[in-house]
Amino acid sequence: MGAKFLLVLVVVATVSSNCRVKGALDRGFYDDSCPPFEVIVSGTVQSFLDRDPSVAPGLLRMLFHDAFVGGLDGSPLLNSSGGSDPPERLATPNLSLHGFDLIDAIKSKLEGICPGIVSCADILATAARDAITLSGGPFWRLKFGRRDGRRSFFQGALKDLPSPFENTTALLKKFRNRGFSAEEMVVLQGGGHSIGVGHCPFFRDRYSNFSGTAQPDPALNPTHAIFLKASCDPNGNAAVANDHGSAHLLDNHYFLNIQKGKGLFNSDQEFYSDSRTRKSIDKYAASSEKFYLDFIKAMEKMSELGVLTGSHGSIRTHCAIAK
Repeated sequence: MGAKFLLVLVVVATVSSNCRVKGALDRGFYDDSCPPFEVIVSGTVQSFLDRDPSVAPGLLRMLFHDAFVGGLDGSPLLNSSGGSDPPERLATPNLSLHGFDLIDAIKSKLEGICPGIVSCADILATAARDAITLSGGPFWRLKFGRRDGRRSFFQGALKDLPSPFENTTALLKKFRNRGFSAEEMVVLQGGGHSIGVGHCPFFRDRYSNFSGTAQPDPALNPTHAIFLKASCDPNGNAAVANDHGSAHLLDNHYFLNIQKGKGLFNSDQEFYSDSRTRKSIDKYAASSEKFYLDFIKAMEKMSELGVLTGSHGSIRTHCAIAK
């Protein structure tokens, strides 16, 4: 399903070679300065997806991790923190991020056509949107004009990113610190986990030794517990589709799995046992349309979180190198 939100844009600034409304995000930001921008991004994402469907959840996760730590400014792409800490991309929650080569490929193409115009942050936001759409999810129009940060935040990635081991209260605190409601948390986390895979160490205790009981998690469907145990090697290092039965489609199927006790991560399954989030699980399981509409709104909000615009930040020539 596709969905588009139309906004009336009041243009109060003179059009320049780089933007239409200086210091503001604008859907027409690159109309004059780099018209082929979105076509190049979409075509490149499609070519990478054809070879590797895991690119889609990789880009969605990278966008989420970028926005949640200091705002969407391309910071996980940097290979240096600009300080004494290691770069953000080397923090434990980011070690499994992938899609860097795709972002670099898009940036290289754009620098050949529109040098010094398109930010890495806008590339990431657009590539993630297109990966969602090309994976069966909705389409929405983005606003552009983000600029790139000059630093990455290793400690922020360790402290601020949600963990699959955290309970609903801890996750609510982290999402609310970023301005998201309980329902927005559910639609973002559930939507994000509707594609991609989970690595066995992140849920091994659920099928074998939940809370040190030597028994499976009582909230885990018994048949699914057997399936997960059989799918993971003895050391628990394999990976299993997040959304069993709909692994490569971004849809509302994962919410149906949660209702049946088949949520992969404890943090997701706990949403269904918590009165603050249960109704949202039921809402999205019952209606793909409501899921898509709310997912778009939450993704728009995520993609505009803490962005740099106007004279703030920079436009990197290479996404891994601060300028």
